[in-house]
Amino acid sequence: MTAAITYNDNKFKELLLHIAERSVDDERFGKTKLNKILFYIDFLAYKNFGEPLTGATYQRRPKGPVPKEIAAARSALFASGEAMPVTRNYMGYPQERLFAKRPADTSLFDEQEMQVIDAVIEALWDKNATSSSNLSHMEPGWRLASEREDIPYASVFIGVREMTADDITRGQELWRELQPAVA
Repeated sequence: MTAAITYNDNKFKELLLHIAERSVDDERFGKTKLNKILFYIDFLAYKNFGEPLTGATYQRRPKGPVPKEIAAARSALFASGEAMPVTRNYMGYPQERLFAKRPADTSLFDEQEMQVIDAVIEALWDKNATSSSNLSHMEPGWRLASEREDIPYASVFIGVREMTADDITRGQELWRELQPAVA
């Protein structure tokens, strides 16, 4: 039995600030891409360490996974003056970006966590909102969830490869073996 996942608001807000700081020179960085970066950080941490970095709850939304806690965390950072929204034109469309007004407290993250954070930011660097959304749509958890349904962290362990004929044959054999004997 796995332990319950606990949301850590402080880590979530500091992660938002760190991502915003690291992405200040990324012209493709906006709200949609931020949500995908957060998703991949938490789910990769869960896969690698057995627990997510922030414990945020991600829901299936049309443009990919979105943490339920994002609106409240952004509002709190704006209200405290630690961050602000910046809207700019990107390829003819308004792009809302999170701008950090103070450095993130990265002491909340250990070295392995920082490696995951920075690896995800780097991996998505060249992606815009559309391509990062399309990438997240290939994730089994997003594909299995219904609109606005929570995406379970354990879905990170679902394989994404196509089944082979041998896989199907073996599955059918197992199914027959597990069926109760007909009297």
